[in-house]
Amino acid sequence: MTNSNSGIAAVFNKIPWTFLIIIYLVGAQIVEIRLDGVPGFVLIGLGVFVLFAEFFKSGDISEGVFMTHVLTSVIGLVVATVLLCYLVWKMDQSLTFYHWFGYIILFGDTILSPFNAFRTALRNFGVGS
Repeated sequence: MTNSNSGIAAVFNKIPWTFLIIIYLVGAQIVEIRLDGVPGFVLIGLGVFVLFAEFFKSGDISEGVFMTHVLTSVIGLVVATVLLCYLVWKMDQSLTFYHWFGYIILFGDTILSPFNAFRTALRNFGVGS
């Protein structure tokens, strides 16, 4: 694979998709929407999209993009942890399955996408073969 730097692929690769889940959860909290029913199913669909988008994005990578990808993944995980802690301790709100699902998606992205990017980078540079 080579690095695609033109058109839609360039824009797609620059967006930190994990922040969509955080924005959705924060927006639902601000507007006071319960995540039961349709809003929760939208979160599940968004989470699946984010996993595929981040995994696809990490498949064709350079050194700078790899570091950016790792940093945005870790920042997303930290922000999600702060959000969950805020909901539990400050808002005294019990977390639902959907909150945990969003957090697990962010946690999975933080582990799997950089691992895939690193593995792909090693393959692209011919290391270990």
